[in-house]
Amino acid sequence: MPEGYRKHRPYPGTAYTLADAAKDGLLLICRCTLCRGRVTRFLASDLVTLLDPRREADLPPFPCSRCGTAEYVRVKFHHPSAGDYGHLVVRRPAGIRRTQTWRSVKLGDEV
Repeated sequence: MPEGYRKHRPYPGTAYTLADAAKDGLLLICRCTLCRGRVTRFLASDLVTLLDPRREADLPPFPCSRCGTAEYVRVKFHHPSAGDYGHLVVRRPAGIRRTQTWRSVKLGDEV
């Protein structure tokens, strides 16, 4: 599926990457404009460990959790000020969950 239209194209070779945003200590604020979902804030330094550091920072890191599409997710940048610490809610990685899956087979079949 082709990528959607992006309203600005930076000069070639000057794209602002996740690694640049992490180096600058920025927050990525994501909001879906289709379903008007909740505002989600991510630390760019956390996203660098999960995603490609050379990825453009203005692309949505994940699709919307309510409508399931990333096409309408808008990303803004925010440099946290001193008053933000202790008050802003930020999504951070909390660990990996392992889920056991089951399937039904006939007795005597190979698993």
